[in-house]
Amino acid sequence: MSLRKPYRSVNEQLRILRSRGMAVDAGAGHVLRREGYYPIVNGYKDLFLDRKACLTAGDDRYGTGARFDDLYALFLFDRELRELLFSSITRAEAALKAVCAHEFTGLHPDEVNPYLNPDYYDSRCRPSAMALIDKVFKRILELDGNPRNRGDYGGKAYIRHCMEDHNGQVPLWVLANDLSFGQTVWFFQVQSPAVRLAVAESFTGLYADTHDRPRRITIKRLDSIFNRLVFYRNLCAHDERCYCARYDGRANENVYQAIGDLGYLLDKDDYLELFGRFSALVARVTSTMPSRSQAILSAMGVRERELADRAEIILRS
Repeated sequence: MSLRKPYRSVNEQLRILRSRGMAVDAGAGHVLRREGYYPIVNGYKDLFLDRKACLTAGDDRYGTGARFDDLYALFLFDRELRELLFSSITRAEAALKAVCAHEFTGLHPDEVNPYLNPDYYDSRCRPSAMALIDKVFKRILELDGNPRNRGDYGGKAYIRHCMEDHNGQVPLWVLANDLSFGQTVWFFQVQSPAVRLAVAESFTGLYADTHDRPRRITIKRLDSIFNRLVFYRNLCAHDERCYCARYDGRANENVYQAIGDLGYLLDKDDYLELFGRFSALVARVTSTMPSRSQAILSAMGVRERELADRAEIILRS
């Protein structure tokens, strides 16, 4: 039996959807030409399938009332969710870079590039710290070996500027601009206990700056938060399905948990804006598809009553 997936024209794709029980209107062809069949249909069909009929037929069969318009609405909802989540996680990433650079450098103020010294990391994490130094930091500092540092314009010319004009000194707050979010979290997680505590205390202070009720943010909480946010940030960056994704495959590690995580890291007004826009997105998709609203909310880890309750808690915090 051939495993090759045959090419299908858009008209053939539309016929397949109709033959499997999905109502398809005149605008669906334009959508499939612009967005593609696979990202929409294969990405978001699960809520619309009739599982029993699928087993009987041996391929996809859609339940009563399944419409392509609703499938596409869920696809667009997830896109907006990714855009919202990505922009907020980017702010949290910037804060982590700034705080780590400040606290680490503050403990080693008189040394050139102290982040290259393995003795300044947690001794229990030495292999991981050495991998970070050798595979990430030293690679960034290579002028000839790293093509991104070549040339006078664009790219990573700021690294070359520091290396050539400042005797090889590239402060961590400069280097951090070339780190991914995951690499920055890696740096935080292999730090000495003193630096990790200082970072946690700094985030506690940042939270207190814009909230009436202080909240202690612990090292353990930051580790948990940043692991989740790196996962969701990467989903968003690579345009993957987000609303029902579970970090580490666990039911309580859902997108709503990630939204809650950001409450610890963003200023109060920024988080209120995030949460308001998230609530509006949820309200719109559930009103568009009331028969599937509970499944959508459950996939995200949201209980509808919690949205109003959490908004009230944020306002009082």
